[in-house]
Amino acid sequence: MNVVRMGIEANVHKNKGKYKAIVKFAVRALFYYSDTKKMNENFSSVERKLLFKKQPNFLSKFVTPYLCTDFSKKEKIEILSKHYDWFEDKFTTQARHQIYNERLNLLELEIDEQTYLLNLSFERNARKEGELTLSLTDSMLNKMYTISFSVFNNDIYIGGVQGGANDNGFSRTFTKAFYGLRPKSFMVETLRLMATSLGINHIYAVNESGHVYNASRYGKKGKAISLKYNCLWEEHDGQQHDKCFYALPIQSTRKDLEPLKRQKRKLYRERYAWLDQYEQDLHNVISQHTHGTDMTPIQLAKAS
Repeated sequence: MNVVRMGIEANVHKNKGKYKAIVKFAVRALFYYSDTKKMNENFSSVERKLLFKKQPNFLSKFVTPYLCTDFSKKEKIEILSKHYDWFEDKFTTQARHQIYNERLNLLELEIDEQTYLLNLSFERNARKEGELTLSLTDSMLNKMYTISFSVFNNDIYIGGVQGGANDNGFSRTFTKAFYGLRPKSFMVETLRLMATSLGINHIYAVNESGHVYNASRYGKKGKAISLKYNCLWEEHDGQQHDKCFYALPIQSTRKDLEPLKRQKRKLYRERYAWLDQYEQDLHNVISQHTHGTDMTPIQLAKAS
């Protein structure tokens, strides 16, 4: 294992500070030689090397915080390896390559004659928060909301949720169009529905204190996290699972409509009807990109 060559390849994307970064990589690789060797062995296939296109320093991911503040280096290596074992077993080759290289388009949502896209991708900017990123974008691929996660032992671990930098009234428009469903709640619901289609056992979602940017190595960076993670998970019936994660029910709980006032009852009835159709649409498209599932044609999910 040539750690200098690995360091050069890991920093091929850099211009400023490249040589210092190469030396840093090589020193780390020697210091954590057995761990680096394990990563190198686990990600030596032609397909897995596609990961290095967006994340050239992928092999050093075990050194920095990943998914939460608490996983050990050996646990991170195991998580990464198991995620890609699951991914290769579950998704078709074509779908995997689309996710690695650009994105896998899942569905389109129409709001006031504007088209928004739901897609699944492997993102450089989410390298600490998960191997897969579910994104809601506008037609120009500007991200409105994202949720990043990894899968191991057939459980989803969410490492991060982000809203778009410039909302410009999008959240209000989305919420009105989809019967009071806010975009960040829509993302959680979408991941739950995906989990059901993929046969996932559990969903665990990182809490505020466990978020990677609250690791001591990042100093005050954690203060820049604006999303109230704990509140979001508790709104979706999440319960504290351990030091770093909430456990989210895969099936969402629906309100009893009878005690509600007429207007609210109508709103929730329309929301649930739309979600039922959306669930079928999403299941259909997931089936087209995974092994051992049917090929039912998809329909477009629309706001009325």
